[in-house]
Amino acid sequence: MLLSTIALLLGPFVYEFGRRRPHLRQGLDGLVFITIAGIICIHIIPEAIGTGGLIAVGFLLLGLAFPVLLERRFHDAVPQAHGFILLLAALGMAVHAAIDGIALLPAGDSAGGPFAWGNWEDSQLALSVILHRLPVGMAIWWSLRPNFGSPLAIAAFGLIIVVTALAYFVAGPAVALAEARSVAWFQAFVSGSLVHIVAFGVSHDQGEEASGKHRGWAYRVGILLGLLLIFTVPHVAVHGHSH
Repeated sequence: MLLSTIALLLGPFVYEFGRRRPHLRQGLDGLVFITIAGIICIHIIPEAIGTGGLIAVGFLLLGLAFPVLLERRFHDAVPQAHGFILLLAALGMAVHAAIDGIALLPAGDSAGGPFAWGNWEDSQLALSVILHRLPVGMAIWWSLRPNFGSPLAIAAFGLIIVVTALAYFVAGPAVALAEARSVAWFQAFVSGSLVHIVAFGVSHDQGEEASGKHRGWAYRVGILLGLLLIFTVPHVAVHGHSH
């Protein structure tokens, strides 16, 4: 629990450190982009559909269309539309943080015994949460701070930490929440909207870096590191763990 929190909070510091170094920033941009896209497409969406069924597919499609509808309806306020989607995404990450909190528990201890450490499988799940928290922390800071300022970005970090801690120490209700179909539908909707944001970017990217003109080898290295993180580190499987 403590290590996952540290990894999450390291995200803004790592990104701010890299932001002033062009090649490092490009690498971090690639890492954040592919890691978040991978978590959404490989983990969150399948889990949401597995829990929510075909209705979740409908919410996913609605989420994909939602940013386009917002931009067409408020074509002079595209940054605000993207900002609203980012706020939804923060709520979605808070819900997913509950699943992370469950995964930090030893197997067979999800009814509320957080103080015993489990076997190697449990350690792998915990390691997965910890390693994924670093790019998630960078992504939250990268997306929320330029659009809404530091206070709201810090509040998002606080919300995720609190939700993770609640799920860790009071896992029973968190398991029920993670397995609720309505939560799966919300996750599917948010994931669809995030796919749009990941594909087309957010409004605060400016200048040549945003256009991708200077995305060279460092950006590609970041992409490769993100792929390595996604495919070599096991992700959270809440249903198997909660059993």
